Amino acid sequence: MTSNKVLLRVENLVKHFPIKKGVLIQKQVGAVRAVDGVSFNIFEGETLGLVGESGCGKSTTGRAILQLHRPTSGSVFFGDKDLVALKGEELRHMRRKMQMIFQDPYASLNPRMTVGEIVGEPMIIHETHKGKEVQDRVEHLLKLVGLNAAFANRYPHEFSGGQRQRIGVARALALEPSLIVCDEPISALDVSVQAQVVNLLEDLQEQLGLTYLFIAHDLSMVRHISDRVAVMYLGVIAELTTRDELYNNPLHPYTQALLSAVPIPDPLAEEKRQRIILQGDVPSPINPPSGCHFRTRCPLATTICAEAKPEFREVSPGHFVACHLV
Repeated sequence: MTSNKVLLRVENLVKHFPIKKGVLIQKQVGAVRAVDGVSFNIFEGETLGLVGESGCGKSTTGRAILQLHRPTSGSVFFGDKDLVALKGEELRHMRRKMQMIFQDPYASLNPRMTVGEIVGEPMIIHETHKGKEVQDRVEHLLKLVGLNAAFANRYPHEFSGGQRQRIGVARALALEPSLIVCDEPISALDVSVQAQVVNLLEDLQEQLGLTYLFIAHDLSMVRHISDRVAVMYLGVIAELTTRDELYNNPLHPYTQALLSAVPIPDPLAEEKRQRIILQGDVPSPINPPSGCHFRTRCPLATTICAEAKPEFREVSPGHFVACHLV
């Protein structure tokens, strides 16, 4: 159940990766502007969907929030603490409250460790459980995510992709976090398994009162699981509002183009509807366009779009858009 209390507040988050040249003395010659000034809130108990094309900065945003990538600038407030300002033991202590489910269940599990060791490792590192307690908690978590407790002695290669992702979910739950960043947790899975994993995440949210940042590029799945949706393009957020408002009344030209590509399960409606085909390719994050990042592909762009960066502002209650023309 979503509350009105803000759990996570992201303010003007920026993450640039330096580009260096030289053999002995490396000199910075540019930067990949992966995240270029992102701001949003996540409320307790809600699921915020973060969508956009591949390479727009979604995963980098999730990792920068958890400080897996240290941000170039900006603030990430978890409760009343700015994670960007924390270091060492203070940051380590905060990590218990935030966890991540990674995109690739084949790469995110150590093949040399048993499932019991993988799920139990966070408890040992953070010293929350000891000895037999760890084993009991691992068995409880495996049952919670729909796996047999006897699987604790097996290795990751003995499981299917869907089962591996369930192991990843169990590991994320080991420290009883408040926030889980789900970084495209279903994109590497078969379609038949995707619904099972999403339903599992929804059940766990209801049982444990979890808050999710759900990163994806499947708009129909985001519509199913999210309370609010943020649309990202080339390192910036173009639009942010409630799920129903976004799908029924998209205001940003990029959001309209994205939604026009989602198939409708009605042949008559599909035939009448007009597709918005974007021209050209996504610009490079090394050298994004001046003003509005989307202007080079926008069918409505005017001179103001090239001259000034649009302000990310609230145009109606709870509906934020970064566009000069709205």
